[in-house]
Amino acid sequence: MSSDSSKKDERYTTSCGHCTFTLPVRYQDLVLIGQGTYGIVVRATDTATGKHVAIKKILRPFETDIHAKRTYRELKLLMYLNHPDAQVVQLYNVFTPEQNVNEFRTIYLVLNFVDRDLNKLLLQRVPFTEQVIKLTIYSILRGLKFIHSAGVLHRDLKPTNIGIDRNSNVTILDFGLARVATIGSPTAYISTRWWRAPEIYVNDQNYDEKIDIWSVGCIMAELILLKPLFPGETTYNQLNKIFDIIGTPDSKTLQETCTPEVSAYMSRLELKPKKNFNELFGYQIDPSTGKTISGVSAQGVDLLDQLLSFDPRQRPTAEQALDHPFLECCHDPNDEPTIEPLIDEYQNAEYTEEEWKSIIWQMVEGFIPPSWANNAAKDDS
Repeated sequence: MSSDSSKKDERYTTSCGHCTFTLPVRYQDLVLIGQGTYGIVVRATDTATGKHVAIKKILRPFETDIHAKRTYRELKLLMYLNHPDAQVVQLYNVFTPEQNVNEFRTIYLVLNFVDRDLNKLLLQRVPFTEQVIKLTIYSILRGLKFIHSAGVLHRDLKPTNIGIDRNSNVTILDFGLARVATIGSPTAYISTRWWRAPEIYVNDQNYDEKIDIWSVGCIMAELILLKPLFPGETTYNQLNKIFDIIGTPDSKTLQETCTPEVSAYMSRLELKPKKNFNELFGYQIDPSTGKTISGVSAQGVDLLDQLLSFDPRQRPTAEQALDHPFLECCHDPNDEPTIEPLIDEYQNAEYTEEEWKSIIWQMVEGFIPPSWANNAAKDDS
């Protein structure tokens, strides 16, 4: 059990980032990585394996029933999607220092540590080679194929949630906004605006896994341009930024994909032509040397064009995108894991925070760390 009383004396308490951590003694040398509304993340050395790990302390996990349900969802998805080779963040352990459910108020997640995210690389403003773009987009889509096969939507794909190590291995991070796709009304407000699919604005009660595919398109464009493609400041400004690039959808598409109110509003907007994607994202040549300095081939432009379709029905699935000729050098359908759809009896349940706490306590107590979590560190230098 993760809170076994026999281990009580093997824990210690320390501070990092103005936050107190009570951890098993195997986790040492804490360094603050980041802090958000729902959690604080530190890097630690796992002295049992010699590996760096990320430890996330969930902040106020049971403050309200909304907080508790969010905690449940994140933990449920991390447990279900735990896999050693699926481009998805790995859950090594979950524990609490509390000894019974009545005292239960703290949750720590131990995750595989990734030393950089894609945003940090983008900030260096160094052009990515086409091969690196291929490998990165392939890896993200490979991870999405696994996630979507479980019937799960990530809902917050963006460069800061794409980990990439020094060997260019990609990890999809942060399932705090993820949820199982269900029939009914999805949550309306999700993801960071610049990478958010247009259907979130025009019909936020009807979206599916294609919202993640749009985000991949935004990330791919950013790898080419070294800047966000749609840096909108408001909802309407965001849509205008999108239409500036992909053009205004035709009236039939608007009627079929938007609510009547949004369709009527958008039909009155100025019609904008689609930009030439080959000029925008294709090879850019240095005139002095004749060498390619950025951009992708016509096949890459074609894939990006599909990923950024306004109509989600026209976007490929992750599996279909992996089969695109642009990714032929990476694609191996026999080495792209999938998983059975997640059946979650509590997905749409409405409980009090105390009831959620009892459910989550059982999950924490029953968690068995995966075998690969205790593998010794490899020399990545």
